[in-house]
Amino acid sequence: MNFATLAPSLDTFLEDLKSADLVGISVLQKNLGLRLNFTFGPESPNVAIELNHLVHLILSQPLNPDDQDFCYWVGEVELKTVNPNDSDILSVLSYPFVQKNYQDIDSSPLVYFRLEGDISLVAICRNYKLFTEIQ
Repeated sequence: MNFATLAPSLDTFLEDLKSADLVGISVLQKNLGLRLNFTFGPESPNVAIELNHLVHLILSQPLNPDDQDFCYWVGEVELKTVNPNDSDILSVLSYPFVQKNYQDIDSSPLVYFRLEGDISLVAICRNYKLFTEIQ
């Protein structure tokens, strides 16, 4: 599969993911990132999102050792920019590295990503990229 960087409306991309299945999760070693691959079935191109420079990651799935299906239904998806001065979101997620002088560390905004469905994934990262499959 060949993918190209996509520049759609973020709201449209996220809304469309609610009718997709998560079919791949890959760790990106180069920038400590995460790539999530989604499919809509054979009638539509697959899409992906890369969450680059992870700061925090929580991944949970149901305890079902007999389930060998690696295709996860997507129910809700949220992606939003977090103001670096707002450490509340990090403290709620039990982020252990919050410092008093956080603003001096890096003034760039963080990105909050949440996926709920057959699995639960919450990530805080520096930036993201959207991709669509070239057919």
